[in-house]
Amino acid sequence: LLRTAAILHDIGAFVSNTGHHKHSLYLILNSELFGLTQGDNTIVALAARYHRRSVPRLVHPEFLALDRDSRMIVTKLAALLRVADALDRNHMQYARSVSFAREEQRFVITLADVEDVTLERVALKEKGSLFESIFGLQIVLRTAQTVKGSMYDA
Repeated sequence: LLRTAAILHDIGAFVSNTGHHKHSLYLILNSELFGLTQGDNTIVALAARYHRRSVPRLVHPEFLALDRDSRMIVTKLAALLRVADALDRNHMQYARSVSFAREEQRFVITLADVEDVTLERVALKEKGSLFESIFGLQIVLRTAQTVKGSMYDA
């Protein structure tokens, strides 16, 4: 489901860049995606909708209509998608070699093939809070050249 949401999350930009996350929701909800049940389709659509701006909220009718477990799945998928979206902020897919590790209360993302992660750090500051809230882990971004614990940790 995460992979499908990741592939489709920006599809709404073909309608309009303004509010494209809401257009993505509409387009995915009103499409029959091969291999997905209607419930899975809704989860994918909502994960795509929440990849930016608002976090999942019960005032959103499509989110409210889900059962509790499905709402948690949407929230976790949206949190992961926001992190992935931040790592590809420039939409150039620079981060091709990525590794992840948990160090105590930190979720460490290491980009092996990127030297300047300034844009990605800014994006993670903007988009990482849902992940940190849901999973209880601080996101740390490093490059392969970064020394553990250096001042360059995000």
